[in-house]
Amino acid sequence: MRLAALLAFIGITSFAVGQTTNVLFIGNSYTHMNNMPKIFEKIARSKGKDVYADSIAVSGSSLKEHAGRASTYKKLKSRKWDYVVVQGFSRELAQPADTISKNTIPFIQQIIDSLYKTSPCANVYFYMTWGYRFGYPEVDEINTNEKMQARVKEGYLQLQRHFNYPIVPVGLTWAQIKQEYPNVNLYYIDDHHPNVTGSFVIASCFYTAFFKESSVGATAPKGVDSLMVKPLATVASSFVLANYNLYHLNQVQHPAPEVSPYLSFKAAETWLAVTVSNKSKNCTSYYWNFGDGHTSKLANPKKHYYAKSGTYTITLTATKDCHTYTLKKRITVSKDDKYATSSPKGKKK
Repeated sequence: MRLAALLAFIGITSFAVGQTTNVLFIGNSYTHMNNMPKIFEKIARSKGKDVYADSIAVSGSSLKEHAGRASTYKKLKSRKWDYVVVQGFSRELAQPADTISKNTIPFIQQIIDSLYKTSPCANVYFYMTWGYRFGYPEVDEINTNEKMQARVKEGYLQLQRHFNYPIVPVGLTWAQIKQEYPNVNLYYIDDHHPNVTGSFVIASCFYTAFFKESSVGATAPKGVDSLMVKPLATVASSFVLANYNLYHLNQVQHPAPEVSPYLSFKAAETWLAVTVSNKSKNCTSYYWNFGDGHTSKLANPKKHYYAKSGTYTITLTATKDCHTYTLKKRITVSKDDKYATSSPKGKKK
């Protein structure tokens, strides 16, 4: 009775279990205002997600300007990114379609090509911004908030059609909040940028887009009316989830491999030690969690020692073509019993 019990074997299209999710925002002041990426990071961490967020955000920058900076490529290479968000200058995406095709799309492609060289499994999202509070009076086609928002929306839809990446509909979420809570102001005093409440809504939209769940209950930054935290998070999450399919947020950016990995390992207990033998095939990397706070990235870590008697779950996570696969087994070790008995019952996660 020393055979460890199988608990679960699942394939998931996500980041590797036990590792930090790295998120990079590429944009301008609409991104860095109020340090929105860190608001997003705090929301995620308060909801139990291990997230690191960073940004390449320069005020007034177009995506063409980002593509021409060495600092952009340095940041892209700085770590393996799981999610990368691309945000264009609002008036840049309110331009006619032929202008966007010429002045924006080639430079997004240049950035994405560089990204995939070091982060081939990154998931790319477009950050749809909003119209100025009173539009842009210098141009008739966008001289009201509604007209400008419509043009910005169409600009991002053009990007989606060309690249087939999902859109996080932040600007339309703002419009929904304006409709439901007309007294809530999301704009900074210049009527263009987000105030801290606006940045909280933005971050809430991204949390729901990435993790497919509501941000209600998450930590909000100082400056957001405490009475409005839950209502605003509710609207942001509900709007994104209601439009999940429309903006392709449900799509799998990295298809599953044609030949799935085979996960298998044996676990034999002796006193307070367990000897594992990895029998898995067709995997590119491994990550072990022994259930006591210790981990290993070795393909075959062999023997592991526990500090005290007990029942533990060993989790093996393997990766293949940007997908992770998990196998769990429950084992029991004892300082008093050389051949401790494994749990006979398996439980599917």
